[in-house]
Amino acid sequence: MGNIKSGAYWNAVDDPGVRNVDWMKRLPDSTSVAALSIPGTHNTMARVGGSLVQCQSLSLVIQLLIGIRFLDIRCRHFRNNLPIYHGPSFQHAHFEDVVQQVLGYLDKYPSEMAIMRVTEVTWKPAGNKQSFSARVKEILNKFGTHRFWLRTRVPTLGESRGKIIILNNFDSTNHHLGIHWESTDLEDTFRPGSEEAKWRRIETHLTNAREAVTSDKLFITFSSYRKGLTSPSKLACKLNPRLNQYLKNPRSGKLGIIASDYPGPLLISDLINWNL
Repeated sequence: MGNIKSGAYWNAVDDPGVRNVDWMKRLPDSTSVAALSIPGTHNTMARVGGSLVQCQSLSLVIQLLIGIRFLDIRCRHFRNNLPIYHGPSFQHAHFEDVVQQVLGYLDKYPSEMAIMRVTEVTWKPAGNKQSFSARVKEILNKFGTHRFWLRTRVPTLGESRGKIIILNNFDSTNHHLGIHWESTDLEDTFRPGSEEAKWRRIETHLTNAREAVTSDKLFITFSSYRKGLTSPSKLACKLNPRLNQYLKNPRSGKLGIIASDYPGPLLISDLINWNL
């Protein structure tokens, strides 16, 4: 795609240089996380594997520095480990590495929190002597469960500063491993048929989030989608500017979490500014 438009609404460079390292420190402790507008990434770690697999150009640390606070972490269950995969492509990272990096960031910027969706990909689980859920719990215990929000209700910002909020998308029966994915209000139509069809769904969902001012549900809107053999970067180049145009509306209510492919710094900053 080149770097012609990188640095605005979509990003294809390793580091556009913009920083929003501790934007949450300006918000009151009493604010419900469900009342925030939060920039996020779809398939956060998907940076290798070819144009149809790659969804991001920014490393995890750069994503955090630029202001991303929702992380979409997809793990394969293989030989009692949790390597990060997108489809059949290993992303040269493991769940434990991801947790360590995020907690390291939160140690440096304790005013912040991160919301982490944890899910198991379907790509060939093998050689496991424990359940996926048990392995996730084992890794969280290693770092200390006080570093995570593991209750099923949505916390306030004060309750979650310095912590990773776990969104449990792997075991809906477990009440000790985070907020259940099924409890969120979600737009994640992956094959909408066309850009227009996807955009209509995004716009409707964001409007619903703005109108649900008293809701304690997390609203999550994925702006990512698949269209034939078109790469995620090309789709993001077209859709992210439309998303940013929506952010030019008069600010009212909250937008919830918006998870994008290749989000540019202007898109991220404009979404952060909905909170301020």
